[in-house]
Amino acid sequence: MKKLLILGTVVTASVFLASCSNKSQTATEESSSAVVSSSSSQETSSSSSDVSEAKKEETQIIGSNEYGFVKVPKSWVRFHEVEGGNDIQYSDGTDINIVTLNTFKAEQFNISEEEYAKLDVVAVSSSILTSKEQSSDFSKVWGSKSTIGGYEAYVVNAIAKSGKYLVTWVFRSNDGKIRYVSLEGDGETLKTILPMVESSWSNTKAKAE
Repeated sequence: MKKLLILGTVVTASVFLASCSNKSQTATEESSSAVVSSSSSQETSSSSSDVSEAKKEETQIIGSNEYGFVKVPKSWVRFHEVEGGNDIQYSDGTDINIVTLNTFKAEQFNISEEEYAKLDVVAVSSSILTSKEQSSDFSKVWGSKSTIGGYEAYVVNAIAKSGKYLVTWVFRSNDGKIRYVSLEGDGETLKTILPMVESSWSNTKAKAE
C-alpha cells in the first residue's frame, strides 16, 4: 500500500510533524462528515433484540490476531490489491465499498521497538492527512476524532473527486500496537458500515462477536 511508503518518513521528518500536529488538532474541531454523524441514528434504530439478532446473523467477523477484527456484512468477500500489499481487505464485490485492516510495525518506520512504543499517534495520523491533502485524487480532506472499539482514534476523512468517501482511523490499542483501519465507499453504504466497524473493532475475535 502507498501508505507504508509515505509513513516511512514520519520519524525523519520530525520538524515538519510539529506543524502537522497543530493542523490535526485544529481539524478535530470539525465534524467528521454527514456520513459519520449518522452513526448515532443507526445505532438507535438497531436497539431492539430482534433487530440485533438479525444483524448478527447477517454479518461476519473478519481480520486476524495481528491486525484486529471487525464485523462486516456476510456478503462481503476478501480481495487482494493488484499491486500487492499485506492489508486484510474485504469489499461488497465492487471496487467502491472496501474495509481495510492493518497494524503499523517498527520496521516500517526504520525505528526500534523502544522508539515505536513512544511514537506519537497524532504524528502518524498527520502524515496520512498530509499525504491526502497533497493528492490530486481528493476534493476535501480533514481530520477529526472518534472512538473505535473503545479506543480514541485520530481520523482522517476525505472525499474523492469521484464522490467516494474515505475514513481512516489511526489509534494505539491496549497491547501497544498502532492500528490502521479504513473504510471507503458511497454515502449510503457508509451509513450502515461505519457504525458497525467502530462498534465492533477488537484485537481479539471473541470480543468482536
